Amino acid sequence: MLKAVEIAISLIAAVLLFLLMMMTFVDVIGRNFFNRPLNGAAEMTELILAAVVFLMLPFIAIRQKHIVVDLLDIIHNRVFKAIQTLLMIAVGTFFFGMMALRLWHLADSTARYNDATPTMQIPIAPLVYGMSILSAITAACFLALLLNFFRDTRGTPGDADASDGKSMVTENSNV
Repeated sequence: MLKAVEIAISLIAAVLLFLLMMMTFVDVIGRNFFNRPLNGAAEMTELILAAVVFLMLPFIAIRQKHIVVDLLDIIHNRVFKAIQTLLMIAVGTFFFGMMALRLWHLADSTARYNDATPTMQIPIAPLVYGMSILSAITAACFLALLLNFFRDTRGTPGDADASDGKSMVTENSNV
């Protein structure tokens, strides 16, 4: 089931990125060769980019492919790595939970005032509600990582490291 959701999200994001690419192409050609830019292209770009970014957040969180800056990577203590992982999960859960809450309040306000894009008059509230829901899903993904972390570290002291040679921390993309 999770694999099917990942594939669906990836396909939706790919279609949106292709739409963004084609729209930008048509806008640039129209602007440079015919002196007629695509009407509302800037608004659509903003909406599509917001949708793609928030669509991919749960996917990135659950696979732990977020950007990580290793400031203390010289410390190779197993307890320190566990604390680092727990801190990463706690911070991710807190910030995405708060973001979901704040975005929901913003969406309510946006819906109340019937805010829409200036040129095309596209309502903004549905997008902001979607961003809020996807932020909450991302926070839930971090909580799932917490449950997975405790399930993996419940065994004997050597079991978590010997399972597949990878820990939660080392799978992250490092910058």
